Parts: sequence; structure tokens; C-alpha cells
Amino acid sequence: MNSTTEGLSSTLSRQEGQDPAAVWAPLTNLAEAAAQYANDSTTVAINRGFDRKARERARALRQLLNERGVNVTEITPAPDSEELLDDARVNSVVNLVGTGSWQPYRLAAKEGAALLAPCPEESEPGESVRRDVIAMTRQDSTRDAALTRVVIVPETPEESSITLTRAGEPLSVPGGEVTITLHEGLLDVRLRGSDYAEQRFTAERLSVETHGAPHRLVRDEMPVAEFEGTLDFTCEQDGLVVHSV
Repeated sequence: MNSTTEGLSSTLSRQEGQDPAAVWAPLTNLAEAAAQYANDSTTVAINRGFDRKARERARALRQLLNERGVNVTEITPAPDSEELLDDARVNSVVNLVGTGSWQPYRLAAKEGAALLAPCPEESEPGESVRRDVIAMTRQDSTRDAALTRVVIVPETPEESSITLTRAGEPLSVPGGEVTITLHEGLLDVRLRGSDYAEQRFTAERLSVETHGAPHRLVRDEMPVAEFEGTLDFTCEQDGLVVHSV
């Protein structure tokens, strides 16, 4: 079951005398920034937590955006929540979760959208930070992204193998486990296997195919799911842009 919280309509809230801009000071600037990215065919994703304050802020931001004619979808850390964006074209992600969660950053990188965040005390409004990300593409063209690290680990090493293809050259390793990070605009790859000494190399693009028993895919230290098949990896330079608002 998908998880979201529908906000009160702006009409109802105004009738009740509520001012959504008064809920939290940064909301007005966040709404203005998100509206600048939006158009009729795009969606703003509000990434929020579950507590009461988070729900109130998200509801107020939704009101402010709805008043500007902007399409909005609320996303939470619930496992199925991002499915709400499956048929949407996301142009910006508003981070109401804070710096303690990687979800809004990864979601923005996955969607190729700008990440809008309240300006921290040490920064000036309007500052932007860019960083490289690991782009992940499945055979069906489904796209995902990781901020720092991807690991593919066999569930049963003695019954599995992994094939890495770099620059058209395949390398198969029984019981293979691969770790992918980033270094100076390239993929930094570490590969090891049951009878294979660890090897480290860099690549612009890497294809990873699993064979035999299922493998576990870990993205940014979080296990995603069992993985079988092929994934293509690239370093997407400036794949995440964070705007302080």
C-alpha cells in the first residue's frame, strides 16, 4: 500500500484562518524556489518525516505550492513511498527531513531533479553545492542512483558468480563480490571472490551481471533487495545539485 498524507485544501485552510507561511519561516522561500522549477507537466516531491511537526510543515508547504498551481507529491521513508512518483516527472525535491537522512539527496539524484533545502546557518541563501553520484541503470532502463557506495554480494558464494565488463572486456569471478565508490570523476571498483585475490581498478562505465544464486544489492549502506540480472554503472558528474534556500 502506498504511503502519503493529503494536505487540506488551501480554500479550507483560509476559511479556518490558517496561514501556512506562519507554520515555519523557510516554507515561503522553499515554495517560491520550487515554483520556479515547476510547470504543468512536472511535480515537486516533498520529502518529509513521520512526526507531527514534519506533517504540519509538509501540509503547509503543499498549500503554498497548490496556491501557485504546482503539482505536489509527499514522500516519506516508508519502503513503498517512492512508488508514488512512478508516473511523475519530478523537477525538484524539497528536503524537509534534514541532513540526517540520505533519502532526499538520493531521490533528487535518481530523478535528475534539483534538491531544495532550508539554508543552514553557515551558508548564504542561493548557494549551490554540486557532487558526483553513481548512476545505476537496469536492462529495462529503470534508473537509480547512489551517493557514495554500491555493494553487490552473493547470498551463497559457492553457488554463484559475477561478471564485470569494462571497456568491452568481461571478467567472471566465482563467488564474486564487488564494491563501487567514486574517485575523481571515475568509478572506483573493488572486486574479490572465493579464490580470487582482491583487485582494484577505475572505470568510466561498468556492467555487472550476476549468475547462479541471488545476490544482495546494498546502496549507500542500505540493503535494497535481492538482485539478479545486469546493472550498468557510471559516474554522473554533478549528478546532484543542492540549492540552499
